[in-house]
Amino acid sequence: MGKFDGKVIIVTGSSSGIGRGTALLLAQQGATLTITGRNTEKLEETKKQLLSAGSTVDKILVVAGDVTKEEDTKRLIAETVNKFGKLDVLVNNAGGGGVCDISQPLTVFDDIININLRSVLALCQEAIPHLKKTKGNIVNVSSIAGFRATYILAYYCIAKAGLDQLNRILAIQLAPDGIRVNNVNPGVIRTDIMSAEAWDGMEAWVKPNTPIPRIGQPVEMAHVISFLASNEESSYITGQSIVADGGFSINSPLPPMGPKT
Repeated sequence: MGKFDGKVIIVTGSSSGIGRGTALLLAQQGATLTITGRNTEKLEETKKQLLSAGSTVDKILVVAGDVTKEEDTKRLIAETVNKFGKLDVLVNNAGGGGVCDISQPLTVFDDIININLRSVLALCQEAIPHLKKTKGNIVNVSSIAGFRATYILAYYCIAKAGLDQLNRILAIQLAPDGIRVNNVNPGVIRTDIMSAEAWDGMEAWVKPNTPIPRIGQPVEMAHVISFLASNEESSYITGQSIVADGGFSINSPLPPMGPKT
C-alpha cells in the first residue's frame, strides 16, 4: 500500500528533471497524477516511465500547456478535477531562467518572473478552492538562489526570493483551511538543461565547494517533495523552505593558510 494511494497530485514541469523524477516517485507511492509541461513528446516519455514504474493508464492525466498562460493554468486544474473528482496536492515545479544581470531588458525580467513566480500564484489561486475540500498541500520548487545573491542570475534570484515569500504568505493565510504550503530549495541538480560535458565541468566546480562533494539528483529532490506533500510525515510543517543543496549554501571556502612554519 502506497502512502499516496487515493491522492490526486499535479506536478508541473513534469516533462523532465525534478518534475519527472517527482512524478515517478509519487507514482511508485500510489499517487494518481496529472503531469504537465510544454513539450508533448517529453510528457509522453514521462507517461511511459510512470507506467513502467507501476502506475496505470486510469491514474495518469497528461495536460500539455504553458503555466505562464492563464487559460492553461485554469484548464490544468479544471481537467484534473473533472477527471479525478478532486485535488489533494499541487507541486509547482515548472520554472527556469538563464544567465542575465540587471542590464538585461525588462522583457527578460517579465519572462523570468512569469515562469517562476506569477505562474505559481495563478495556479494556487485556481487550486485553493479544491485543496480546501481535501485539506490538501502545496509544494513549490524554489532555489538557493532565493537567498543567495548571484548577480549573473539576477532576475532568477529575484523571482525565487519572491517565491519564498509567497510560500510564507500562503502558509499563514491558508492554515485555517487546513492547507499546508512549503518550498524545497534545491542547489545544483543534474537535469537535462545542459549537456553531459557541461555537467562534468560543473561538477569540477561543485565538488570543492560543497560539503557533500557532488551534484544532486532529481530523485533526491523528489523525496523531499514527497515528504512535504504527506500529511502523515510533515503534518506540523508549513511555511518552510527546506534547503537541499549538499551544504553548498552554508559553506565558506577556507582561505589560503600560507606555508607551514
